[in-house]
Amino acid sequence: MILYKYMSFGSARKVIDTVSLGFSCLEDLNDPFECTAFGFKDSDESISAKTATNACRNRFSRKYGVLSMTRQPLNALMWSHYGDSHQGVVLGFDCDSAGLSDPQSNVIPSQYGEMIYSATKPHNDLPVIDEHELMNIGGSLRFDSNAFNLMKRAFLYKSLEWAYEEEVRVVKNIENIPFSYHSGGGRYCEWNKVTVSGRPLYCFDVPKNSLKEIYLGRHLYRNATKGGSVTDEELKGVLQSWGRKDIKMMQCEPDVHSWSLVAKPSINKS
Repeated sequence: MILYKYMSFGSARKVIDTVSLGFSCLEDLNDPFECTAFGFKDSDESISAKTATNACRNRFSRKYGVLSMTRQPLNALMWSHYGDSHQGVVLGFDCDSAGLSDPQSNVIPSQYGEMIYSATKPHNDLPVIDEHELMNIGGSLRFDSNAFNLMKRAFLYKSLEWAYEEEVRVVKNIENIPFSYHSGGGRYCEWNKVTVSGRPLYCFDVPKNSLKEIYLGRHLYRNATKGGSVTDEELKGVLQSWGRKDIKMMQCEPDVHSWSLVAKPSINKS
């Protein structure tokens, strides 16, 4: 299964150069309702649903890293929101080759990471988590039959407004990486922690052959012609170097007969 990541041209250069994918903490994602869809039951004999939700959210937030991808490289809204207004790039990775579908190394592997979009949150139907389960978050808690509901509701529920994203997530445990949320960056095994816009990003190394497709935004050349981060010649050089790789490279453009984007083979090969 190939999944796609929308990004700016600058980010794409870094990803292709380092062959790594960035995992973020829940609190740094752009939906303020992340990790609030547990639907705990209120009970007079235990802690309140609100208290339980906040406790779980705090435990989940910095114990795990989330990689957000999508099934569709030609979504015009996604290009506008995440692909630098059609000036960026979409990269397609094979999940098996990248190790993203391995249930042993991923808390939520790609084949189980499809988002659930709903008009209403789950409500009052999940028993409040006990202290032992709470402390296991980030430790032995895994995406198995016993923890299925808790993990699914922590990571895989969003409101219906987000459905256009067709998001698929991969979740990894980052608790043992020896760099705290606020500490500086560095390398640890296959991880490289960096800071982007004041927030940590945990970059995970993947095999070079896992990158299968590159889609160039309709207005990518605006990076150069309108005072972007690279010169016109530098941009051409980068695109030519990508074109020489054993990777399918496509150029996006609007379809004449519909409101859809279409992709044609890029000519940046020489």
